[in-house]
Amino acid sequence: MVIPLDQRPRSGPYSGLNARSAKRFLTQAFEEAGLDFAEDDAREIVESATGLDRTAMMLRGTEFLTPEVFETIKQLMERRLAGEPVDHILGWREFYGRRFQISKAVLSPRADTETLIRGALARLNPHVPHALIDLGTGSGAIGLTLLAELEMTTLLATDLSPDALAVAKANAKTLNVENRVSFVQGPWWDAVPNAARFDMILSNPPYITNAAMKGLEPEVLGFDPDLALRGGPDGLDAYRAIIDGAKARLKPDGWLGFEIGFDQAASLSNLLRADGWSQISVDRDLGGNDRAVWAQGSPA
Repeated sequence: MVIPLDQRPRSGPYSGLNARSAKRFLTQAFEEAGLDFAEDDAREIVESATGLDRTAMMLRGTEFLTPEVFETIKQLMERRLAGEPVDHILGWREFYGRRFQISKAVLSPRADTETLIRGALARLNPHVPHALIDLGTGSGAIGLTLLAELEMTTLLATDLSPDALAVAKANAKTLNVENRVSFVQGPWWDAVPNAARFDMILSNPPYITNAAMKGLEPEVLGFDPDLALRGGPDGLDAYRAIIDGAKARLKPDGWLGFEIGFDQAASLSNLLRADGWSQISVDRDLGGNDRAVWAQGSPA
């Protein structure tokens, strides 16, 4: 049984806890509550509350907590145990080694989406300029990460939600890439100038079927926007809309790259073949699941 944080012995100046013991305590509490990634959540909460990174935790992790830090950890722990995801508690999520601001207006970036980043980097020459578009950018995690990785690249980022674009703009400024990105509001190609052409079209569109939406975990339904999740009866509505206008906006030898649900590779590949796309390939995430589909097609 986990002894409540505020009932633990206080042999130190306030709580009797240091950063390391606080992390152990939170990990145990989260594990007993049945939370996934209990240790990671505990580490992120303690590091945020103390201001210590992983290296500092090793060097200064035995220092006693101050009263203010103790209370902050206690409050953050209670929010996590009440079901609030740790990234929403902290207001950020790490993605491809960078910290991205999030809110309820955007889909919190997942590690699986890094599959799309790796695929894009494998297909783009870092020594020549590229023009990219990130359709439904949300937090900007996909497009802005590629800007940070490729110094000669420019980006057009679109989203239907003005609140999402505000988050993406803040992330662009934090990453110091705001001079190489333009943001436009609107649904899919409606937001894009007719004359614009791109070397790569990228999107992580909503792909959860209407039926599957009912079974999503409360931490997803309660904090990620419906707009970024719901993909229609078969989960492919957004893909159809993007594919419909993609060839007209792609430069010769350009690429179209999508994130997909783990069971959508065959159905999306069939959609692309029916539309005349070639060089269709599927990338798997680190868990071995199909996660990204790539295709090339002759411009219209």
